[in-house]
Amino acid sequence: MIRYKIRELVADKSKRDGRKITLSFLADQVGIQSSAMSKIANNTGYHTSVTTIEALCRYFECNIEDLLEYVADDEITKN
Repeated sequence: MIRYKIRELVADKSKRDGRKITLSFLADQVGIQSSAMSKIANNTGYHTSVTTIEALCRYFECNIEDLLEYVADDEITKN
């Protein structure tokens, strides 16, 4: 499964910027609905577009591997 690392990135950026960043604010910044951002952040198996992934990388000033990671199915069942 592909896991989005949104919550970690939001926490890091909030700390760096010295202000709280909400998922609603992030959704506005990347141009998607808050409900879609919530699904992405909660890793509910939501499928998003490359355009959204690009916008998230631009917002966080990160590479795609900082935003997404592959987690093998057997690793999911261990947790």
